[in-house]
Amino acid sequence: MSIVRSWLLVFTVCLGLAVLVAPAAAQTIYFDPSVSYPNDFVFTVDIAIDCQSLAVKGIETVIAFDPFLLQLDAVVPGPWFTGTGQGHFFFDYSGIEPQGTIHFASSILDGTNDQDTILATCHFTALGYGSTPLIFQDVDVRDGANVPLGFGHSTGDYIYIDPAIKQADVTFGTLKATYR
Repeated sequence: MSIVRSWLLVFTVCLGLAVLVAPAAAQTIYFDPSVSYPNDFVFTVDIAIDCQSLAVKGIETVIAFDPFLLQLDAVVPGPWFTGTGQGHFFFDYSGIEPQGTIHFASSILDGTNDQDTILATCHFTALGYGSTPLIFQDVDVRDGANVPLGFGHSTGDYIYIDPAIKQADVTFGTLKATYR
């Protein structure tokens, strides 16, 4: 085998491997913000979608959290559904699934949507102080022909419920006397 053919074979194999290890699609479903510090015991956290201009028809997702720290009150559709003027289906499984699970199934009825915006809003009540991860267990995103799209999801999402720090008016003289 000639040197040119050898190099051509090596180049072809390397090119094939590069295609196999290409990065995953940039389309994602994620929490916005990824780390939440609510100011009150009743609060909301948004789930957003980045379509990267792909036409999306339907989305179903399952997310876990600590049910001893948070109670999920409801999941409602966001502007991704309500802001399009298209009919949509949105089913919140909060009343069916055990606490500790965010699960919704949804679809645009009149077509598809490729906007990057808020997909859903989760309404929570904090049951105590602490932190909980929000862990995507399943993300199923479909196109207009009901073919799965290669969507990813965020990782490292958290909610931190911390007690408020009592603020007191202290003069510099009082503070100085405290540390003498």
